[in-house]
This record gives sequence, structure tokens and C-alpha cells, in this order.
Amino acid sequence: MSQLPPPPVPEGPMFKWLQDHKGFDRLRQFLRQLRPWKDQDMNVYDVFRFFTLGLVNGSVSTRAAAISFRLFVAFFPAMLLLLSIVPFTPLETEEVLLSLEYFFPKQAIDLFEQTVTDLIDQRQGTLLSVGVVLLVYYASNSVNSILMGFGESPHVPGKPNWLLFRLLSVGLMLLLSVLLGVAVFLIGFAGDLVQWAETKDLLNTDDIPLLMMARWTLSFALMYATVAILYNAGNRIKKRWEWFSIGATAAATLLIIVTFAFSWFIGQFASYNTLYGSLGTLMITLLWLNSNSSILLLGFELNAAIHRAQRDAENTEKPIS
Repeated sequence: MSQLPPPPVPEGPMFKWLQDHKGFDRLRQFLRQLRPWKDQDMNVYDVFRFFTLGLVNGSVSTRAAAISFRLFVAFFPAMLLLLSIVPFTPLETEEVLLSLEYFFPKQAIDLFEQTVTDLIDQRQGTLLSVGVVLLVYYASNSVNSILMGFGESPHVPGKPNWLLFRLLSVGLMLLLSVLLGVAVFLIGFAGDLVQWAETKDLLNTDDIPLLMMARWTLSFALMYATVAILYNAGNRIKKRWEWFSIGATAAATLLIIVTFAFSWFIGQFASYNTLYGSLGTLMITLLWLNSNSSILLLGFELNAAIHRAQRDAENTEKPIS
């Protein structure tokens, strides 16, 4: 495995003042005493230092912009495929429109409500075939951009193999589509199913909160599994599969919080659509995608910083006692 050179220390008066400040020196000594990992040669300060340097030197905002653009391009083929599949299911048009409001602003649903109605009421076999082709191409591009963005981390040595990442992206796209499809079903349709069972006296009223909690717990587990799979696939130097990690936990939690925050914002400040028109929906969608892309990169950088500190601790020569 190729060794990485020490990351460059940022220059500037603010960083120089911070390094010379006595309070920062005391904080640094305190963090060096914290060793919550099994490898006792690692400490919190080294992880924090590598994480900060990775953010400063890793062009996180540029990588997040590239990922969010690919995700935005893949969004429309995904919607086309989803809406083309619905007519072949027993779902009603109104159920689909209400379920879509779980994920998108109502103003966005109103913009293409007629298109949704036409697609649901008529079975478009040709459109379904076109949607599958477009989704495979653009969705694999979005997954590939995520993996390439991970590979540009300053804590991951070497350059990513574009051919390997391209092939891996197709397989991951299929796997993640299944996971995300199940998550969408749980969030969008399981609540209605529970209410229907309650009206038919098939469920006890006391059991409904537990079922709703189980639904969201399973949805979070699927979200976490998606993030963990992406992180393991994007880390080329990690030989052992790591299901549970600090970065994946933080990223999955923040993804859900940001999604709810955007939903709350849209509900509280719905007048943005009056000010910007239909462009307001695009602005909100792009901001949401960019925020999620940044969160994915931050979680990966945190894991990469932990692995970098671990490798440096292992390579440090221990004094002979």
C-alpha cells in the first residue's frame, strides 16, 4: 500500500493565530488524552486534525457540486421510470400523488400533476423501456460520481480506476435501487396501510405507534445500509468490510435531519414559489441534493481521517522498553 505524505497545513493569519493560542494548545493536549478506539496509539486529536485538513485540502464543496449535478440529472429518468411502473400496479392515482408529497413540495407535484395522471391512467410500455435505459445510464453515472468523489479524498492514496468504478457503479446502482425502493414504499405507503388495517379492525390501536416506530426504524436501517455500502465501495484501501462506522452513522442521521428540515422549511415558507415561480422548486431541489452530497462527503472524510490516523499509528515505531 502506498504511503501518503503528510497533508499540507493551511496557511493564513487565522490558522497561525490558532496554532499559537494557549487555549488551543490546552485543547490539543486534552484531545490527545482521549483514546476511545481499540488501537490505543490513536487519539481524538489526530482524527480531528486529519478530518479538518481533509476538508480544507479536499475541495469538498467542488466534489459535492459535481455529485449533486449527476444526481439531479438522474432524478428525471428515475421519476419517469417510477411513474411508468405505477400503471402496472393496483395503486390509484390519488394514492400516488399523496405519497409523492412525502418527498417533494406540493408545488412541485402541482407542476407535473397532469403528466403524472396521464402516465398512471395509461400503460406506457414503450415509455417504461425508455425509462429503464435512461435510469440505468444516468443513475450509474450518479453512483460513479459519488465513488469518484470519495476517491478524490486526500486521505485515500492513488487515483481511482475509472473502469473498475464504472462497473462497480452499475452493480451498486441495482442494489441501491432495491434498498431505496423498499425505503420509499415504507415511508410513502406503509402509513396508509396501517390506517386501512385500523379502519378494518385488523389492528389494535395500541399497536399502531409501535408499528409506525418500526417502520421508521427499518427505513433508517435501509438508509444506513445504503450509506455504508457506498462508503465501503468508495474506500479502495480498506481490506475489511466495515458495516458500522462513525462516519456512516453521522451521515445517515444528518441525511434524515436535513430532509425533514427542508420539508419544514417548505411548509413554513411556501411563498418562495410565489417569488421565484417554478424555478423555486428547482432551487429547493438543487439545495437539497447539494446538502445531501456534502453530508455524504463529510461522513466519508471522517471515516478516512480515522483510517489515516490508524495507519499512521500502526506505522509509528514504538520505543523499545
